[in-house]
Amino acid sequence: MAEKKTVLFIDDNPVDRALINRLLEKNGFSVLLAEDGIKGYKMALEGKMDVILLDILLPGMSGIDLCKTLKKSPATLNVPIIFYTSLDTPKEFIDYTSYGAIDYIQKTTPTEELISAIKAVA
Repeated sequence: MAEKKTVLFIDDNPVDRALINRLLEKNGFSVLLAEDGIKGYKMALEGKMDVILLDILLPGMSGIDLCKTLKKSPATLNVPIIFYTSLDTPKEFIDYTSYGAIDYIQKTTPTEELISAIKAVA
C-alpha cells in the first residue's frame, strides 16, 4: 500500500482549516495545519509534506511573501505550492507562477477540483 501523501494547509480561518482537514483526510491524505504564515514557514522547513495548500491573506506573513520565501529555501524549493484563496480575482488575472506557486484555486471551487489539483502534484 502506498504511503499517504501529506498536505500542509496554511490558513487563518479555523472553519476552513477544519473543513479542508476533513476533506483531505477523507480523500486519503495526511494533513498538517498552520494558522498563520510564520507557523506555516516553520512547519514547512521541517520538510514533512508533499504539497503546500496556502491561503494568500494571512496574518504575520502574507501567503505571497511566504511562497516567495519557501521557493528560496533548499528545504522547500521543490515542494509544490497551491494558492487557495477567498480572493475573487479570476485565475487568469493572477500571476501566481511568478511567486513560485503552481496553481491558484478559489475557495468557491468545487471540492472535486481541489482534490484533483492536489493529487496531480502530490
